Amino acid sequence: MKLWIGNIILISLAFYLFFMYSPFLVDIQVNPYSNPFRDFIGPLEENNRLSEADRLFIGELGGPESIVFHEGYLYTGLQDGRIVKIKDGKITTVARTGTACVLPLEGRKCGRPLGMRKGKDGLLYFCDAYYGIFTMNFTTGALNNILPSNVQVGGQEFKFLDDLDIDDKGNIYFTDATTKWDLSTFSYIMLENEAGGRVIRHNIHSGETEVLAKGLHFPNGIQLSKDGKSLLVCEVTNRRILRLYIKGAEKGKLEVFADALPAEPDNIRPSSSGGYWVAFGSARNSSNPLIPDRLSEYTNLKRFYGRIHIFFSDLLVKLSEFVDNFAFKAFAYRLHRGEVMFSLFNQHAIAIEFDAKGQILRSFHSPDGKFPFISEVKEQDGYLYIGSFVNPYLGRLQL
Repeated sequence: MKLWIGNIILISLAFYLFFMYSPFLVDIQVNPYSNPFRDFIGPLEENNRLSEADRLFIGELGGPESIVFHEGYLYTGLQDGRIVKIKDGKITTVARTGTACVLPLEGRKCGRPLGMRKGKDGLLYFCDAYYGIFTMNFTTGALNNILPSNVQVGGQEFKFLDDLDIDDKGNIYFTDATTKWDLSTFSYIMLENEAGGRVIRHNIHSGETEVLAKGLHFPNGIQLSKDGKSLLVCEVTNRRILRLYIKGAEKGKLEVFADALPAEPDNIRPSSSGGYWVAFGSARNSSNPLIPDRLSEYTNLKRFYGRIHIFFSDLLVKLSEFVDNFAFKAFAYRLHRGEVMFSLFNQHAIAIEFDAKGQILRSFHSPDGKFPFISEVKEQDGYLYIGSFVNPYLGRLQL
């Protein structure tokens, strides 16, 4: 009996030492965080307005992440790499960044269009998380990869292009969420609380590209201010929105626009009141933090879990290439991307409208999980159109 117990202890110790300290494994460096949560009071008071939204095209749209309107059509990018347009209940494929794939989670093959905008030149501009920044001709669907991901800026290639905005001078301002991970492993950015994100400017006329800010914690949505003098940047893992001045006497200054937010902010877009709409996928307040929040200070435990997760998920992905089984392959890719962690998240989405100074004006909640993990709210003709990076439908809520 004693020998059996001794063997269990030795095996467990060897397992722990291997996964914590082996130099052959992908490293995880976890940084603690301690951000306060607001209570759901005042303009954040809980309601069911977001849950009342219509769910359109259920099962026909896989992850309509960002939304642009042009000549009566709604354009969005999907998990399988397609750009589609929608009008009168009909979905039409316009373009594709990668090649057709059976499993949308094979992002490096499919491509993954994320943030998109309509340019002053009448073209659609969008980030593909794997392939770079593209323009698309609305009429022909022709794509032009104007800034490929393998371009180096500041000595580093783009790792995870996320969102963009464009000014009248041909400057594209965009976020590169991390210098370490990519979209297929984005959950590790959050696990580590990694600070490798950047805000970058690229001029389409001169070709000049420069880093405007770095050391950010998962910069995601980006929006030019109304006066064009600053950028608003959603910093996911710090649960705040930053203002980066790009013109005037304060050029280069970075300050907090809104902080202690109730969830991780995704895309940010203008509202008709002169403020901004921001999408939040997993809201909580001081009384109901998530398991990852409670474990934020236990950095060694999170590092141990992360290294185990990467080792076994990488192994399963490699095995899935030799096993002709769709269900097994789907599980392997979802495990690798960290989707199993979604079950630890409170599926309480919120759309929040901020004023021009960062104060919350109102919020629309979905506490019942009807609209989890929203990524963008786009105001158009008296409606909010609700995008998501994972939901198989598009939302629409009348204001």
